[in-house]
Amino acid sequence: MDKIPSGTVTFLFTDIQGSTKLAQENHDKYIASLEKHHEILYEVIDSKDGFVFKIVGDSFCCAFESPVNAVRAAIKTQIK
Repeated sequence: MDKIPSGTVTFLFTDIQGSTKLAQENHDKYIASLEKHHEILYEVIDSKDGFVFKIVGDSFCCAFESPVNAVRAAIKTQIK
């Protein structure tokens, strides 16, 4: 979604569990994996009409006009 959601908005925040340790222990593989992670999240969030408003490292901050789409995006990122 290119449009910033308005009205009643549902937020989705993501984070890779243990990412700091992973980055410290195997930086090169972590960076390559992070690129794939970002690709997947952008694809999923866009497919559910979400809007990414901030990325910090591996954490995505997103907004959705539909709570159902936010939940569907969260589930889909877990199984990708």
